[in-house]
Amino acid sequence: MTRKIIYLLVALLMPGIIFVFLKFFGKNEFTIPVYYEQGVAEVAGTCAYRYPTPYRVPDSIMSRVRKDGEPEVVLVIANPSNQIKANLSRLKEQVNDYHVSFASEAELPWDAWFGCFFFLHKPWSAVLIDSENQIRGYYDPETREEVDRLAVEMKILLMQY
Repeated sequence: MTRKIIYLLVALLMPGIIFVFLKFFGKNEFTIPVYYEQGVAEVAGTCAYRYPTPYRVPDSIMSRVRKDGEPEVVLVIANPSNQIKANLSRLKEQVNDYHVSFASEAELPWDAWFGCFFFLHKPWSAVLIDSENQIRGYYDPETREEVDRLAVEMKILLMQY
């Protein structure tokens, strides 16, 4: 009988002990990949650029996107629809320290700008760029799942910087 009580106590205490151990000694760390760290060998479309070193979005392009100072994280969206704008309002509730730049196809030709510098291809219509002009993710903000993934990754990026 006493052996059963000891086993029961150990079975009940073990999850609590593991939780306390992980709470004080564990560390949750998530990383978001940096795209094109090894450089870009070929760019699809009409671009003939080669980037053998780690790729960063050129400052000349980012100066068009960053209109008000130096935000930590920039989200560039090509041709935003009403659905995308509705989803982004939901995103702003979750993450508030970022800058969104909308770009229309008339203002910035798709192939010449998004294809050559952001390497953005369909179905993705949004690209996330960190403060070091590195591409950190591609998204389709028309779907809620992608907006949720974007919100989580933006929070992680903002905690890193």
